[in-house]
Amino acid sequence: MARVVLCGMGAIGTEILRYLLDRSHSVVGVVDSDQAKVGRTVAELTGLPLGLRVSQSLDEVSLADADVVVFSTRSRLADVAADFERAVAAGVDVVTTSEEMAFPEFAGTEFSASLDSLARSKGSTVVGVGVNPGFVMDWVPSVVASASKSPQSIHVVRSVDVGRRRRQLQAKTGVGLAKAKFDKELSEGLLGHVGLAESAHLIALSLGYRLEGLKQGVFPILGGEGYVMGVRQFAEGTAGSCRVRLDLEMSTTSADFDVIEVKGDPDIKVRFEKGVFGDSATVALVVHAVERVGGARPGVLTVLDLPLAAKHPLNP
Repeated sequence: MARVVLCGMGAIGTEILRYLLDRSHSVVGVVDSDQAKVGRTVAELTGLPLGLRVSQSLDEVSLADADVVVFSTRSRLADVAADFERAVAAGVDVVTTSEEMAFPEFAGTEFSASLDSLARSKGSTVVGVGVNPGFVMDWVPSVVASASKSPQSIHVVRSVDVGRRRRQLQAKTGVGLAKAKFDKELSEGLLGHVGLAESAHLIALSLGYRLEGLKQGVFPILGGEGYVMGVRQFAEGTAGSCRVRLDLEMSTTSADFDVIEVKGDPDIKVRFEKGVFGDSATVALVVHAVERVGGARPGVLTVLDLPLAAKHPLNP
């Protein structure tokens, strides 16, 4: 079993903690910057049978007894870079839900190269995981496309009913905002899904190419009175001779489904009729990555590099 330090005790982080315990992993440290949580025990906050007190920062946690640090905190690489470096410098593996870490070269080539060099020297592995990016719009299409000769196009559509999701996701998609307010917050980088470009890059990587000619956009979905009901986003580019197109719709009027369509020999179309529910799927993917990361090579990796076999089996 893995010894884990968890950073981030929000809604997803708490469920990751719960599933880590369900899978018999040992949680040896918990970190959260929320002053309402700092100093209190996990048992007080969640009812889980864990007497650990929440630390304010990773600097306050001893990493000597840890195998893996799980980060369920920020989306942007810049917000978590220093903590990643601290964990890696201690020789500990890192699993993170930070969307930009799904393909960190896109967000910060220099930092990615520096972290990769440090991780290799320390024997640590760093990987970004999640449902999107990390599964529905990149890992699964990559696997599907591998069964088609010379694919000419890969098109993924993910549709999400945010009315069934956490309030945080509704806020991130601008639900209830006036159009002018939406445009302002979008320009400030406060709205929209982070990770669509990373997913496109991952698909290209699986085909053996770098993504070229990336185009992307974010647009509001407006209701009858001009208020925002959600967003539509796209990212597209080419990987060799293959066109990669990703379409994401998240609104209060969207149906839940995911579709992956590959044009090649043969053509392949896969549909998840009710969609892959992001919250619980993310929790599962994170904890299963904790069980596999120890079997991966050192360095900064993507989900395409993670082994499917668990390093920490439940019944060794």
